[in-house]
Amino acid sequence: MIKPHILILGAGFGGMYTARQLKHLVKKGEIDITIINETNYFLFTPLLHEVATGALGAQSVSEPLREIFVGDGININQGTVISIDRKNRKVTILGDVNGTDIHHRTKHEISYDFLVISTGATTNYYNIPGADIHTYPLKTLYDAVMIRRRIIDSFEEAVICDDPVTRARLLSFVVVGGGPTGVEMVSELQELVKGMIGRYYTDMECSVNLIHAGPELLQNFSPKLRKTAYDRLIYDGVRVHVGASVISVTPRGIELSNNTTVDASTVIWAAGVTPVLPPFEGDVPELVGKRLVVDEYSRIPGDERVFALGDTAGSLPMLAQVAVGQARSVAKNILATVNGKKLKSFKYKSKGSMVSIGQWFAVGEISSVKISGKFAWWLWRTIYLFKFISWKKRLRIVASWSMNIFYPRDITRL
Repeated sequence: MIKPHILILGAGFGGMYTARQLKHLVKKGEIDITIINETNYFLFTPLLHEVATGALGAQSVSEPLREIFVGDGININQGTVISIDRKNRKVTILGDVNGTDIHHRTKHEISYDFLVISTGATTNYYNIPGADIHTYPLKTLYDAVMIRRRIIDSFEEAVICDDPVTRARLLSFVVVGGGPTGVEMVSELQELVKGMIGRYYTDMECSVNLIHAGPELLQNFSPKLRKTAYDRLIYDGVRVHVGASVISVTPRGIELSNNTTVDASTVIWAAGVTPVLPPFEGDVPELVGKRLVVDEYSRIPGDERVFALGDTAGSLPMLAQVAVGQARSVAKNILATVNGKKLKSFKYKSKGSMVSIGQWFAVGEISSVKISGKFAWWLWRTIYLFKFISWKKRLRIVASWSMNIFYPRDITRL
């Protein structure tokens, strides 16, 4: 029997966990797996806001794929998918080993027996004028590093600025989006700038703003926890604007739908994401809300060899825990298909949600239990810590978090 070749596009939570579920069969010689990813590492995106605000280093939230799968026999290729040919069961990629130098990037065709599409999502600017040009997204490791650099540059520029209006704009920071990512980002940002002013820039004042189009923050949480989160941000000094959407962004700041403006030279965009779908040759699969339609087994209808999961597929929440659950289901269903057994449908059940609001405070819902405060913060960190693959990364993060309790955050301009 010829070993089936499973090709996985994307090494986020969905793709990486699918490979982990199947790697023991690769070691046994029963299947082959190839992972295609644009970077050579798995990125733990839920902690990107801590990289952006100096609480963690870039290496703390990234794990090399070759380290994760060392000795497992899984093929790893760094590249960009430029076409999927479902008729002939092959994928064409553009090698990415030399970065953006197009002259040194070559095309490669890879055949598959089973295809897993888990290419994730990117920032959604909702066609708002200027948003894609004048804001800083928070979706990649590069994004987080650039935000951190921009925050530090703003203070250094303010030091030598003689114009009080320009200085105020330099020291005005805005986060757009009142979901979990925006709330976590703005709370960490407030702690960073407060610490910088208290220790290094004692003669300066700054403002940190959170803009949210909806009537309340964290709208997927209970009303009680929404209020708790709002009150905590206000207590920490964040200026929270709700009920007004951004209608344009310029180098000077943002304009809101309620005819007000917020002057700021740094606007961080955390207002949502949109799926990243690879190009298809021939018939394009059906879409719903820009995501691939899948059946109860996470397959593209009419093609039992192509699975899709995570942010790219279906209508479930675009969350890491959804992708991880789907990954386990997809792995089992691929094996069931290979062995001619009955497939099992995927049913999502939320394990709860938690959001950190700065040091020592978080809110969360686990089943019907609602928690907030220091214990919730400790639990949030513990859960995230053990989602990392290696103890090396866990120990690195524990060391960084411990240092943050006793020492100021690193403001080295990288």
